Amino acid sequence: MKKTDQIGTLISGVIWVTVGIILDFAIQLGSTYSKYGIVKWLHVDKNNPIGITIMLLVAAILTALTVWILGYAVKRKSPKTALHPFRGDKLVWVGYGYVMIIGAGILTVALQLIFSHQQITASNQVALEEMARKGGAALIFVVVLAVFVAPLVEELIFRGIILNYFFKEGPWWLNVIISGVLFGYFHVFQDFQIFAFIQYSLMGIVLAIVYKKTKQIQYAMATHMLNNSIAALSLIGMAFGS
Repeated sequence: MKKTDQIGTLISGVIWVTVGIILDFAIQLGSTYSKYGIVKWLHVDKNNPIGITIMLLVAAILTALTVWILGYAVKRKSPKTALHPFRGDKLVWVGYGYVMIIGAGILTVALQLIFSHQQITASNQVALEEMARKGGAALIFVVVLAVFVAPLVEELIFRGIILNYFFKEGPWWLNVIISGVLFGYFHVFQDFQIFAFIQYSLMGIVLAIVYKKTKQIQYAMATHMLNNSIAALSLIGMAFGS
């Protein structure tokens, strides 16, 4: 690929990543404020089923639109990107990926204990736990966001776009690391914490490896969804236990 073409692809990639992040926040804000709007309009409780239904409907519509837009961006560089029948030889990478994510978490905790002598929970995780404890609409929003929206949208941004637009013809590991680092920073940019950054970056690297090994983004999505689903169970337990 010519140098000018490489630069053009990188610029396109940066634009698509920016669009993806904006759309990701649009999903969160749109679904949240749609619920607030209907609750205020009807003068009902924030956990009213109508408000929750509107919130979920808006989230579903915005997520579908976002997946379609980002899917288009990925297909421009990887035309075979689509939902294919799951294969056992590739599905095993979902298990491998999850085990590696667990390992990344253990490594991060070990580094915290070595260098700071305490385990610190990431601020965004604390925020999710606080929302989950409220129960009702807040808990449903957190679970839907973590289990469904994030695995779809974030994988299209940080794996689909970055691995196909950023140095695809370069060394195997280069865009894998870029994918992980950007994924890590995305999760801590509002309140930067070095160990949280390391943990999320390692998770992003693992998900990039899963995509590279299977050559189909659905397995990275499935790995991400598995990890977040198990984490969501603890949030649900926390909500009902409080």
